[in-house]
Amino acid sequence: MSIRQRVEKRIEWGLDTYPGEVVRRFFELQIIDKSLGLSAQAFIALLPMLIVVISVVLKSNGEVVGEFIIDRFALAGVSRQAVTALFETSTTVAAVSWLAIIVTVFSALSLARRLSGVYASIFGAPKLPGRQIWRALLWILVQMVMITGAAELRDLWRSDGLVLTLLAGLLLLVLWGFGDALGLSLLVPSVPRGQLVAVGILSGFGRVALSGWAIFYMPKSLESQAEQYGAIGVTFAIFTLILVAVVIMLVAPLMVSTWVMRRDRLRASG
Repeated sequence: MSIRQRVEKRIEWGLDTYPGEVVRRFFELQIIDKSLGLSAQAFIALLPMLIVVISVVLKSNGEVVGEFIIDRFALAGVSRQAVTALFETSTTVAAVSWLAIIVTVFSALSLARRLSGVYASIFGAPKLPGRQIWRALLWILVQMVMITGAAELRDLWRSDGLVLTLLAGLLLLVLWGFGDALGLSLLVPSVPRGQLVAVGILSGFGRVALSGWAIFYMPKSLESQAEQYGAIGVTFAIFTLILVAVVIMLVAPLMVSTWVMRRDRLRASG
């Protein structure tokens, strides 16, 4: 047997394993391409919606979001100035028109429908029917609750006490795991409960790991991008964080669905 044949045999064997199937389906389903599209849409849909909610509920402006980013990553100097400039407004309360609210809601609904299509392709299930738009609305509400709840828990996570840090980490795990599983059940109702639980566990651990990584990555990235590109660089750094979060949201169900498909195929063949 030649070296080339041995390599091809090794590759074929690797692709026939569970990790190999996950990698193969990752590229077959174009997860990176879809993650980029979903991240861009999330950036222009959920972030404006968050500002709208702040404007309507808290009677404040978008600077609150900027202050939260500055406080969370302990920004100073150029990066602090760039984030402030990105969310700075000339009024203490942002003026929100009904048209802005409608456009923002429709953008978020479009994001929910698009994510439903991606989830459906991963599980080989039907997409969310148009008549069940209420599920997409609930998904948007779940995302808002997760964003605000996680923001509060991150502050607790950064506390000095070990017990509080561990408690906050556990609550973040539960929040994200339950939230992602609930979101999946809303957008693809046909996914079995057992698979939802597995997705929630994987996604929860992935998001907690992302939060830990962001503590070290984001301050350096924001500072570097702000020094080079100003407010546009800050936008790129925030988008990168959203992109990684979306990849985690898609890889978790990909791993679960691949495991189930492989298990069913092996049972049927043997």
